Amino acid sequence: MADLALWHRVQAFLFHEARLLDERRFGEWLALYSVDAEYWVPYAWDQHSPKDHVSLFYETVTLLRMRVDRLENELSPLDTPKSRVNHFLTNVTVEDAAELTARAYLLYCEYRREEQRWFAGRAMWRLRPEGETFRIAAKRVDLLNADQASGHLRFAIPF
Repeated sequence: MADLALWHRVQAFLFHEARLLDERRFGEWLALYSVDAEYWVPYAWDQHSPKDHVSLFYETVTLLRMRVDRLENELSPLDTPKSRVNHFLTNVTVEDAAELTARAYLLYCEYRREEQRWFAGRAMWRLRPEGETFRIAAKRVDLLNADQASGHLRFAIPF
């Protein structure tokens, strides 16, 4: 476990990322990512690689930028009408190395078209220190029910 001051900075950063998503501040959210970052939501529980099995999401910053552009220009049918979301993070831990690894449990709530949906999982971030803040080098979200037959996922910007 990293020291308390570092843990607090990392936790504040992760909470800030969640708030940007909740407030639909997608451009600011995307700016948290390093240019070579990867965003991954595996389909299979304990999946080891995004390249040997289908994933729910496996995107680079370029693909995330395209997604944000569609949202900002109201070109995404997945976001009509606009979803209201809340991200809840708990049990944040930090492993200190050349790149920090932060882990947390995630609860995601989405409300759209008079339907409220909940998703739970574990999240992992690889963070690169940049001054007093960080850049996200990688983010992985393992959903507890990723392989559940529940219809298509319709997230504009997921977890």
